[in-house]
Amino acid sequence: MPPTTTAGPTTTTLPSLTASTAAIKQAYKILFDLSDPAVSPKLQVVQDGAALRSAMTKTLKTGLAKEAGGATTTNVAIEQGSACRNELVSTPCAKVTYDVLSPTGKALLSHSIGLAVYSHGKWLVAKETICTLLELANGGASLPGCST
Repeated sequence: MPPTTTAGPTTTTLPSLTASTAAIKQAYKILFDLSDPAVSPKLQVVQDGAALRSAMTKTLKTGLAKEAGGATTTNVAIEQGSACRNELVSTPCAKVTYDVLSPTGKALLSHSIGLAVYSHGKWLVAKETICTLLELANGGASLPGCST
């Protein structure tokens, strides 16, 4: 039986652990597939992605983005309740360990920790995770759509 979470009067049934893990890995794969310069598919797998269009478009043109050739997700841990709130994201969430890779497959950022959130029936890369990376790629500058 799939796990459920209760938030006030609403109960959410999550996909199975296997389906959740696959969906999260797919979201991270789409986001970090920099061989495909299209912004829209990346925004569709990010929490509040529409607000990040300008920042994402700008960042995908940077030298750092051009050095990246994808990512591999090595671990996904589904969390709920206080574990998510402690990460300052909505519940349910997932802690994701991933490596950002060069086009040759060499790890550029190893064992990075990111988050995913379950929203409107889909697992999405947490806005906090992508904003941290976008700001890193832009010299630490705050970007449109990333401020709280």
